[in-house]
Amino acid sequence: MPELVASAVGFALGLLLLPAVIPGVRVRGLGGALKVGVVCGLLSVLLGKLLVFLLSLVFLLPILITGPIARFVIQVIVNGVLLSLATKFVDGIEFDGRRSALWAAVALTVLQTVVRHLV
Repeated sequence: MPELVASAVGFALGLLLLPAVIPGVRVRGLGGALKVGVVCGLLSVLLGKLLVFLLSLVFLLPILITGPIARFVIQVIVNGVLLSLATKFVDGIEFDGRRSALWAAVALTVLQTVVRHLV
């Protein structure tokens, strides 16, 4: 349960920062960010680890060759999938296109990586 709460709060805080950093991303206030954050947190806890595992199997050779870079790219892909799924379930965040959604996934992954190293 603490992992779910931390994941949801982390996603919500990250989503609140996205419109300031990435053009084409609109978040409908704190409530919208919290709704999407909770859904992304749930999906992350339920599907995130499975997706990381499956993608790690698929990209085993690049992971062995490039190490942390491949793991970062895998996490970007997973965050992109989670954001895409979350926008299907709740409204609270909008992307102008796939490019802004991709950059949002990259920004969230960078934020998660920084927070993970600080904690």
